[in-house]
Amino acid sequence: TLSSSSAASDVYKRQTSRGAGPGDSDEPSEPGLAAVGALWAGYLALLKSKPVVTKALTSLLGFGLGDVLAQCCIEKKASLDWPRLARFSSAGLLIHGPMGHWFYGNLDSLIPGASARKVAIKVFVDQVVHAPIFGACFFSYLAALEGKGPVMVAKRVKHELMTQLAGSWKVWPLAHAVNFAFVPTNQRILYINSIQIGYNMFLSTIGSRGA
Repeated sequence: TLSSSSAASDVYKRQTSRGAGPGDSDEPSEPGLAAVGALWAGYLALLKSKPVVTKALTSLLGFGLGDVLAQCCIEKKASLDWPRLARFSSAGLLIHGPMGHWFYGNLDSLIPGASARKVAIKVFVDQVVHAPIFGACFFSYLAALEGKGPVMVAKRVKHELMTQLAGSWKVWPLAHAVNFAFVPTNQRILYINSIQIGYNMFLSTIGSRGA
């Protein structure tokens, strides 16, 4: 019994002292993980206290990064087109983030749950209702910032919308199946922007064709 107690005491001492000294760090990534955990906790707190602003800023970052990658990696521009970057990023800030907050919040309220049937319905509604509306708003916004008049704005939307929808229907049904099945409502915009960095490169390229 004494030897068992002594062994248990030794195990407890090793567990409580692990990492206390500079030579005892068996988990060197702990500080990094703690920092990531703190950032994530801070982001979740912001989602709770200021959901629209947080989602808008998330989309600003996602759209901005997508445009930078499109200019540098696809179009291989010698220098960044800063006005274009400002237009595209602000579309994320003013349109995608707030619209996504309203749409996905209401969609989950109207169709609660994550059964296969409900996920399929949500994907259908997103791609048949939300995607065209977002596309029309997005291209109208870009054309207006480029100084186009109402007639040219309408032509721009008509010219680009089906290209955008064709691209959307290749990417988002599967991505949104995962989204609606597993991602909490308040984190949908973050998830979408994580996937959308690549898709935003496509949006940026077609969105700037008429600039």
